[in-house]
Amino acid sequence: MAPLPFQFLCALGQDGILCASRGDTLYTFGADCALIAEHSLGGSPATAPEGSSNAEEERNPAPQKGPSEATSQTQGTEEEVNESATPPPKRRKVDSSVADVSAAQPVGGNDKTQAVNGGGQKKKKAEKPAEATEKAYVILLKATGDGSHVVAVTGGNKTVHALEHDGKGHLTGLSQRQMVKRPSDIALTADEKTILVADKFGDVYALPLIPSADDSLDGGAAAALQEATLLARKGANNLTVHTQRNLRSLEEQARQRAAKAAQQQQQKDAGPTFKQDLLLGHVSMLTSIVAATADGRPYILTGDRDEHIRVSRGIPQAHVIENFCLGHTSFISTICLPRPDLLVSGGGDSELFAWDWKAGVLKSKVELLQHAKNEANVDGDKIDVTGLYPCHVAGGSGLLMAICERVKAVFVFKVQDGNLVYAETINVAGYPLDIAFIQVPGQQSGRMVVSLDQDAEGASPSPSGLYVHLLGNASAEQAPVYPNPEGGRIDDLPRPEVEKILYTIGNLRKTEMSDDVAAGGDNSAAAGEAGEPAPEAAEDESGAP
Repeated sequence: MAPLPFQFLCALGQDGILCASRGDTLYTFGADCALIAEHSLGGSPATAPEGSSNAEEERNPAPQKGPSEATSQTQGTEEEVNESATPPPKRRKVDSSVADVSAAQPVGGNDKTQAVNGGGQKKKKAEKPAEATEKAYVILLKATGDGSHVVAVTGGNKTVHALEHDGKGHLTGLSQRQMVKRPSDIALTADEKTILVADKFGDVYALPLIPSADDSLDGGAAAALQEATLLARKGANNLTVHTQRNLRSLEEQARQRAAKAAQQQQQKDAGPTFKQDLLLGHVSMLTSIVAATADGRPYILTGDRDEHIRVSRGIPQAHVIENFCLGHTSFISTICLPRPDLLVSGGGDSELFAWDWKAGVLKSKVELLQHAKNEANVDGDKIDVTGLYPCHVAGGSGLLMAICERVKAVFVFKVQDGNLVYAETINVAGYPLDIAFIQVPGQQSGRMVVSLDQDAEGASPSPSGLYVHLLGNASAEQAPVYPNPEGGRIDDLPRPEVEKILYTIGNLRKTEMSDDVAAGGDNSAAAGEAGEPAPEAAEDESGAP
């Protein structure tokens, strides 16, 4: 059994305060590395907006139930198989044994599908065991530039938490907004008043950082929004019925729908009850989002699993596409702006890409895989970039750090004349998970704090799993040590479950078969299907929280 390590980090302003997440809890540390406070985001999940559902339920809807069964089951917690699915227009009497055999059963069902045994008895659905990946641990963490607010996203309940920072390390929750789809990345606009939420189904939504009374939808407006987002139902009605038998079948189907609606109060694809604006959408799973500004105009840069970087205008013209930055041959996992005019991207390719994003022009590539082999003893011919971190604190300005999945190193690059130049490799005693840069008042140098997976093979445990590297000329000084507070661990989990939570980027890589077909198969239609999987399939394969 193993606890979750510190997974995400961010600096809160310029006072040396560090915010770190572990499990479902946020911790704040002062400039002296002492623990200041902890804030739990766990407990009962936020109330789900009508229409939200787990992706598993969306892909595997339960079979319809008859009116008598549905009515009785609304008062219980167990669901049974309904042998009387939508009735046929013609009925005939059959032997009971034949009826048992011919009962409609979904083919290739999952744990939500129940079989009927040979004795004709209905089996109750096996309860799904609780999984670590469904719990409310933190999967994304961002802070405003001045450190006044923190935005955290918890998995399982897909909730966006906005918290206020008092400037001394204490956090206060402001709002909890549960998204219909699981967020894959978040960003803040240049004015830091709006949260941009990219999800695994390829959409980007805008949420106000601090909700106001005007942002809450009343019952009527929420119902109208939900009704507008539901898919239109098509089917027969009483104007198209020609026989009494068809009329009875139609009435039976109407009763079934009414019973199902009463049982499932949360309708699929309905809108939430808080204000959110749909800005843009991809046909692929989004993996990274960045807000940019050029010539006084805002832009939104998005990267997806299908090797695309899209440059869109900012709010309120996010539907306008300026250009694309094309050149990656594998998935894109992260993008960043070390300079306002320079975009750097990485993912499943062996190099980092530097772009003039405004013109959509590739400026240069810098090798990463070879440095991983030479300086970090990496085997194999593939590497998965998990994070790119521009440094803007004293002693490290003009640097870009890169970390890769299951590679015990931090790769340092210099940003020179709009290009990247390899500088050095910092070997660390575990797999790096995230990086934050801390500026301590009164000190000429800054700190690079790296969260490490201490249970990685061959790792050297440290007190907290937070490695500190001093930037600039202070490398000869003794690096401070952060403590290891208790709590925030959810539960001690088996190591395989911990790895499912921590290491998700490599799952974005497509199979060799799909890569070969998409690269130039004889069948162009097959190539298109393999090259651009459905968003639902992308979420299944990624395993990302």
